[in-house]
Amino acid sequence: MDASRESAWDALVVHPDDDVAVVLRDVAAGETIDVRRRGVTERVRASQPIPLGHKFALHALAAGAPIRKYGEAIGIASVDIRAGAHVHVHNLASRRARRAP
Repeated sequence: MDASRESAWDALVVHPDDDVAVVLRDVAAGETIDVRRRGVTERVRASQPIPLGHKFALHALAAGAPIRKYGEAIGIASVDIRAGAHVHVHNLASRRARRAP
């Protein structure tokens, strides 16, 4: 890890039960992301580029699985998502954006 960086980690997990973390800088595909969770730094390899402020999967998520952020389900995986993949509108069906039947 580059000692000149401002933080000791590249991403943070908002709630310990979350399936995603938020990157604190742009991350390139193949880069190792140091993730802060429960006061410990974990490592995840980015499987694709992830822009600053966006989410990525901490572990593999099957299509149809709920995705948790803030300790709550924010939506479901619309396709299988690999660990380290960018999680956004292309693979996350938001619970907020759905109209009630």
